[in-house]
Amino acid sequence: MPETEVLIAGAGPSGLVLALWLHVQGVKIRIIDQAEGPAPNSRALAVHARILELYRQLDLADELIECGYQLPATNVWVNGSHRAHINLRQFGTELTPYPYLLTFPQDEHEHVLEKRLNSFGIFVERKKKLQKFVDNGSSITATLESANGDESTCEAAYIVGCDGAHSVVRHGIEAKYEGDTYVPLFYIADIVAEKYSSPLFNGEAHLTFVDETFNLILPYVEERHVRLIGTTIPKTAGNQQTDTSEPHHEVTFEDVLPEIKKTTKIEIQKVNWFSTYRSHHRVAEKFRSNRAFLVGDAAHIHSPVGGQGMNTGIMDAINLAWKLATAIKQPSMTEEAKNALLDTYEPERRSFALDVVGATDHGFTILTSPGFFPHILRAWVIPYLIPIVTRFQAVRSQIFRRGSQLVCSYRGNNMLNQTTQGSETVQPGDRLPWVTTEQSDNFSTLHDICWQIHVYGDSRTELEEWCKTKHIQLNIFEWNDKHGNNGFKKGAAYLLRPDQYIAGIFEGNDLGSQLDEYFSTRGLLC
Repeated sequence: MPETEVLIAGAGPSGLVLALWLHVQGVKIRIIDQAEGPAPNSRALAVHARILELYRQLDLADELIECGYQLPATNVWVNGSHRAHINLRQFGTELTPYPYLLTFPQDEHEHVLEKRLNSFGIFVERKKKLQKFVDNGSSITATLESANGDESTCEAAYIVGCDGAHSVVRHGIEAKYEGDTYVPLFYIADIVAEKYSSPLFNGEAHLTFVDETFNLILPYVEERHVRLIGTTIPKTAGNQQTDTSEPHHEVTFEDVLPEIKKTTKIEIQKVNWFSTYRSHHRVAEKFRSNRAFLVGDAAHIHSPVGGQGMNTGIMDAINLAWKLATAIKQPSMTEEAKNALLDTYEPERRSFALDVVGATDHGFTILTSPGFFPHILRAWVIPYLIPIVTRFQAVRSQIFRRGSQLVCSYRGNNMLNQTTQGSETVQPGDRLPWVTTEQSDNFSTLHDICWQIHVYGDSRTELEEWCKTKHIQLNIFEWNDKHGNNGFKKGAAYLLRPDQYIAGIFEGNDLGSQLDEYFSTRGLLC
């Protein structure tokens, strides 16, 4: 037997989440990272509603909300002129218990996750690098290198690469990393200013445009503590645009400060840190090869537009965790059933990653491209049209769904989805819609990582007996018109996967038989 069941390479947010979700499901793990600790100047700041929903499974959501900052509004500036103010508080009020954008620095986010992991007696093995691994068919053998150069091996049932854009695991499975590098150079700064010393330090987000560059200011912790993200286009000595294949020359905060001041007067009290980096848009050609998997930046990387990268990686981890746990903890499953289950990871998550990368790339191109049409979009369409269209709740809801990753769905030809016909609003593969009434909140049952069934309206004795026999949670909610308005069918049984997505919708007679057929035909034991 392998010494551990899952070896996780990389202790960023996705690696830590994967370790937590595997551990609470009884999986033996090791997690390694070549760094001494979380990077103090981490880039990711946004934590979206879908992540907070899933974090309820380990009681992490409240802690992040208490430490984070809820953005009340965003503003658009063009060449120093204020063009738009958009209230963010009304965007997701009917969609989720967390109808806002939470800002919380990635390094602090990682500390919260690692502290929870430590509370279980599991510690990240720091300054330990994955050198290579060999897939033996029934296990993997990894070669690890410590900081002093000593090498050791680790035998594991599976390996998961959460090891970033230069992933050793991705190279090991020979997965191409297709995409490109953006020409503009990104910079990021952690800034403290006197409260209200500038219109940009009022506790709200600010998006500013100057020619083909932009700045995004996001407050966190408090109004005067902000993260400044921007772009600049470095020039070579001959004043030519920098080749993205070459290392960029050093850019300092003083270099970009004049560009920032073109937008608006800014009075900075302190710059805690400043760094620059090249951004890419890439997706690996495959996310799995037998016993090796890719998660997070190892599988896909995005522009910072929309703050999607870290959130997408965390959702990768939660999607994969319950599938690995099922394959490992149910030894009576056939190898064919285990592989069929694990095979669902790649199409579900790669399809969504392609959508996110495509959307963020399109958005970034609009924000930074030269030319007449992009200039019109930045100077006139975005500032004036968006405040008008966001007066309509349907538009606000759609923007929030996409930006907060509530839109993520696994519909379609998927072995986990019950075969269904029709075009109902709610279908197998969808995230469970959130509905709260005076009597109940249907998300209140989603604290456990397990299969469960929801019934909206009266339940049948047969279903109750089946759930009791199979040890499946059954949650019955008194019917309310809100349930119907959100697409639920009265009296139907909604089978939920451990990651809170709908696996099947069962109606009519013999519900127990229908459910037995669902599990047996997929080799899933309940």
